Amino acid sequence: MLAGEPVGAVTSAVDVDPPGPKGFPYFGCLNSLLRNPMDFWTRIAVRYGGIARVPLKRKHVYLVSDPALLYELLVTNRRKYRKNTRYKAAVDTFGDGLLLTEGEAWSRQRKLTQPTFKADYIEQQVPATAALIDKFLDRWQPWAEQGRTFDAEEEFLRLSQRLAGHYLMGSGFETIEEQFCAAAVAIKDNWPLPPRNLAALLVPKSKRREQRLNAAVAAIDSCLFGYLAEHRKQDFENCGVLGVIAAGSRAQGDEWSDRSLRDQLLTLFFAGHETSAVTLTWLHYWLWRHPEVRRKLQKEVDEMLGCRRPTAEDLHKLAYTERVINETLRLDSPIHSISRVALEDDVVGGYRIPRGATIYVSLCATHRLPQLWPKPYEFDPDRFLPERCAARPRFAFIPFAAGHRNCIGGSMAVIDLKLAVAQLAQRYVLDVAPGHRVVRVAGTTMHPRYGMKMIVRPANASTS
Repeated sequence: MLAGEPVGAVTSAVDVDPPGPKGFPYFGCLNSLLRNPMDFWTRIAVRYGGIARVPLKRKHVYLVSDPALLYELLVTNRRKYRKNTRYKAAVDTFGDGLLLTEGEAWSRQRKLTQPTFKADYIEQQVPATAALIDKFLDRWQPWAEQGRTFDAEEEFLRLSQRLAGHYLMGSGFETIEEQFCAAAVAIKDNWPLPPRNLAALLVPKSKRREQRLNAAVAAIDSCLFGYLAEHRKQDFENCGVLGVIAAGSRAQGDEWSDRSLRDQLLTLFFAGHETSAVTLTWLHYWLWRHPEVRRKLQKEVDEMLGCRRPTAEDLHKLAYTERVINETLRLDSPIHSISRVALEDDVVGGYRIPRGATIYVSLCATHRLPQLWPKPYEFDPDRFLPERCAARPRFAFIPFAAGHRNCIGGSMAVIDLKLAVAQLAQRYVLDVAPGHRVVRVAGTTMHPRYGMKMIVRPANASTS
């Protein structure tokens, strides 16, 4: 229920609440939010302006969507907020990794981990990553010759798991890959489901599902602790990110325990692989929807690479491919929203934010503001031409969040996506299977509810 008047210019007063809907008694706008949080927050942002106050179960939450106000929230006033960590399953699963820690503990973790996500380190991994992608795509060859239909979301999840595991744990990950990835899928499949309407709130949580989740966490722990014990004997030599953070913590005189390494590795693995898989899924959906975009991307890949594997230097030249990736991230941000909790009273955009309030940042909403993105629901990679990017505010495009708590792996994700998109385009074309229903749904990521059934064909057989 969206009641009230649209907001005009932001007031300079500090003793008034932001505008927003009235909602229903007691529940406020909860039902609309549960049904489709992406569409709900977008409607709120478009109707009420850059900051809005929304009633939910006798409380109010706040939506901040305007780029200038996002800068206030996430940069200027960042010390007045903390991440929203009211998610029991996440706390139980990931422990004290980068995702959930705060203050000095978070700063220390970030500093130790940051070197492995800088451009020079990432680019050194490109040859190994490209080889892994080619090896994975080999399995599609007989399927392409048969014109087989498969679930592209599942396949991209397998690929992203493999890439993340090797990056984080080195080549030795191969010895635990099958067991580790199977447990990771079981964790994903048994993660608590968000309710989709008010009636669902009354349904007791599935004990069986919770037991399966706990069993999957125990399985991945057994696998990972065994890996840590084995490779600690060789001082984590050739163990990717694991080796770097273990050496870094030792150099600081406070070497991380296996439990600390476990929390960090699981956090980085789950924060990175599913988002990349979902992005690849939506990107190939959009390429199917827009044959002219697919032709232009294919032409760029053919001219720049031919049949050879891309190098780090090549990736800087795949400008149109990067624009396609960015437009996919704009329309289908895998992480559809983030939230913060106010540690003290604050003022954002001239409106008061009370201590203890939850503030939402909807990437979907900001990426669909018509004043920033004309015809916001159209897929147009040329929105990301340099001159058009320069004309937009800094925080108009935030696919990896923003501020000091932005995603540490954002640069690596883009490079991996470029490699996967280019190498797949060299070999195959994916089309959505006839009759397959595509519906966006919010979970740990914004994913297709029914998967993405696609037909794979050899690229040289494409007529699109």
